Amino acid sequence: MSSSVCFEYGGYHFFPLRRFAKGEGDFFALSKRLESDPSVGLSEYKERQKFPYSYDDFYKAATNPNYDIFCCVENGKSYVPATRELFVYHNLSEYSKREARVIQNRMLIDTKNQQFDMQRIDNRRFMFNPKTGVLLLGVQYKPSKKIYGSHAEDLANARIYCGFDDYVRGWVRTGKDYPHGVIHFAPNVDDRNAALYDRAFKTMEMFSQNGAEAQTVVRALGKRWEQPLFSVLTNLEQKPSIHEQLKQKPEQQSTRQNQPTKKKEAEI
Repeated sequence: MSSSVCFEYGGYHFFPLRRFAKGEGDFFALSKRLESDPSVGLSEYKERQKFPYSYDDFYKAATNPNYDIFCCVENGKSYVPATRELFVYHNLSEYSKREARVIQNRMLIDTKNQQFDMQRIDNRRFMFNPKTGVLLLGVQYKPSKKIYGSHAEDLANARIYCGFDDYVRGWVRTGKDYPHGVIHFAPNVDDRNAALYDRAFKTMEMFSQNGAEAQTVVRALGKRWEQPLFSVLTNLEQKPSIHEQLKQKPEQQSTRQNQPTKKKEAEI
């Protein structure tokens, strides 16, 4: 299953993040970072159950058994399915974000736990929920191609059917007249709407952490049609882009053979 598509379980929407990494420890170490979440209530225990949880049914809904950690679209938290309960998973304090490689198809990204390179985006719609940190990137179009669909269709095609107004929406692209990239809000962000402007500001901060540069153009924000990102994020530092940082990282070797087995995970 592509991580670009959600699945629904117990009234919530999830998408797969990753498997456990070798450095996260053994069964005992992993279990210490798990916590019950009564607010979601996906449990076999009646005292905190809001939905009759089943480990097997969860993975049937997910359609792919090759992931250990899932992101919830509604609250942005990471979860691990165990035998009798869906647990919140807390990352290690020294946890480093994983790279979400930019692909042509639709993408769902948990920006709290994943990073991407905006400079690799040619031309696509985006939807970002600052509260949860969930970013949806629409299909990547070539600049010469005709654009189809809408933000609402992108959300529906990702199998998310609620919360449309929670997302800041727009377009993002890099290339041609915008060598440093452009973030175009759509609809325009009215600076008289303090709540919307604050959400747009958090969206720009998110992009600045994922490849946007000081000279990246911000469009349709406030009274100015176009302005450089550094004029909004005044503390923006000149630093290597995400693209340059990722090139400096050594190739990650597969750790599948060292990862906790599904059997051990299920025993939690």
